[in-house]
Amino acid sequence: MFNRIVRQIGNVFFFGNIYMACCAVALLWSTFLRAGFPVRLDSLSAVVFFATLFQYTLHRFLALRKHKNSDNEILKWTAENQFLFVMLAIISGGMCANLSFHLTRDTFFLLLFLGTLSLLYELPVFRQDDKQMRLRDIWFFKIILITLVWSCTTAVLPYLQYELNIYSTSFIVLLIQKIALVFIVALAFDIRDMEYDRRDQVITIPIRFGLIRVRKLIIILTALCILTGFIHALWLSPFSMPLILTAQLSPLFSYYIITLAYRYPIDLFFIVAVDGILAVEFIFAMLLKLIF
Repeated sequence: MFNRIVRQIGNVFFFGNIYMACCAVALLWSTFLRAGFPVRLDSLSAVVFFATLFQYTLHRFLALRKHKNSDNEILKWTAENQFLFVMLAIISGGMCANLSFHLTRDTFFLLLFLGTLSLLYELPVFRQDDKQMRLRDIWFFKIILITLVWSCTTAVLPYLQYELNIYSTSFIVLLIQKIALVFIVALAFDIRDMEYDRRDQVITIPIRFGLIRVRKLIIILTALCILTGFIHALWLSPFSMPLILTAQLSPLFSYYIITLAYRYPIDLFFIVAVDGILAVEFIFAMLLKLIF
């Protein structure tokens, strides 16, 4: 009985996209740490949580509609718990609308733009050769949109909300690091989804350039994460030994997770571990703060 309850709670947390929303907030909070102001559950953090939950709930509904007879474990669970997903969509959408009144004007309009891109990423609103298309179906738009939306959400939005200088060297280095990190995670998912993308005729970087080149690219991006994180932590932000160590250790640990993903390309591992890469920097920083 107890094991069944724990399993049900775990399914809701991981398959219900709550974990994904928590990872988004953790990536946002890592920006808070690097910008030098305290981590707190403010209106922006709440908006990012509920916006992520709403977007990924919508994504799951559309995936279920497209692959009705799929034997995928996550889609099966979604089909069996559609009422839960409806409630999550209503609650998260309502909370986003309510919390948006607590954002600055610039933050609100950028969030609105990113939300529109996220919807166009999933909704088949374009038509080409009598075929309905989404933005993600167009050449490399899939990974470009993911990187753009996640990087702007977790790096640009907090700087706008708290009226920090987005033209500073510190911010530019931070943004480059976020872009590299999100790009790595997106590439890992593109590698996993190669079979589905080929079937849907979606051209992605792994399909176009091959696995060997993509794995080399991931190594280069990991090195870029280490370099930019170290530069930012050592010279461009308030001195903090936990952040300096985090800048070195979190990208290496994330790369280790990616190498495991090559060997274990299963959905649960990607949901828990690969998506969890987005939260690694924040977790490392908080743990190292306890030590130092």
